[in-house]
Amino acid sequence: MARIALFYDADCGFCQASVDWLVKRSLPGTFEVIAYQDEKRMHRYPMVDRTLADKGIQALGEDGKLWKKASATGFCLRYLPGWEWLGSLILFPLVQPFAALGYALVARNRQAISRWMGLNACRVPGAKQG
Repeated sequence: MARIALFYDADCGFCQASVDWLVKRSLPGTFEVIAYQDEKRMHRYPMVDRTLADKGIQALGEDGKLWKKASATGFCLRYLPGWEWLGSLILFPLVQPFAALGYALVARNRQAISRWMGLNACRVPGAKQG
């Protein structure tokens, strides 16, 4: 079983690319990546607010704590070799408001960012493990 269940929007190219980047750099067994659109797998996680799918990622730790948006990003980065420092920085109380603001700006414009980067959306959600 993965240490972190990571929930993302599979209908967003930027989101897909971000999750791919994260999984590629993680140790095996760290993440179970689940698309909000995957009805069967989402059914196992009633604590995850699917209405936030268009606003950001959510990450569920082994301890049952649910992280959202910028905090979820920081939490996940703490599990990536070589990126722990950035995760801790994002979660640092004095930095968190700025990280949340930056995250909100990117989330609000993610479809445009996807187009600018030439990233395709609507990939069929598959079971990614990392």
